[in-house]
Amino acid sequence: MNKIKLNLLLLFCSCWLFVLSGCDNEEYGMYEVDRIVGSWKLVEVYNDNGDGRGQWSPAENAYSYTFNEDGTFSSTRFSQCNTGNYSIQNDEIYLDFDCNNNNRTIGIASTSSTIIEEVDYEGINVIFIPAYPACHQGCRLKFEPIN
Repeated sequence: MNKIKLNLLLLFCSCWLFVLSGCDNEEYGMYEVDRIVGSWKLVEVYNDNGDGRGQWSPAENAYSYTFNEDGTFSSTRFSQCNTGNYSIQNDEIYLDFDCNNNNRTIGIASTSSTIIEEVDYEGINVIFIPAYPACHQGCRLKFEPIN
């Protein structure tokens, strides 16, 4: 009888832990989306040529993003393609641009119109860490909120 109670208790605890871990992931994902909602302007770019002595410098070709609660965004990054949908998964933001023309003409180096960038935060600023090949030596993009 004690063995059955112990097994039931272990089963109950296992199920409860599974449910709790699922809630944490959903809440975490919502928290990340809540943090990114709003308008952001690129203000600084970090470059490292591979020697570990990278530095931040003012962005020469600044652009902006506006992320909406419904998973859509608008951007001034590309003149031919300025809206789309986004999602955040595992500290990465997926920017799926609504492009109707050849993606290479807007600077996206793949056949997909989706750009994937790692997301980090520095105070009130958001940092995008590009995952595309042109940024393999330590690029970072710092965005500040637009009031």
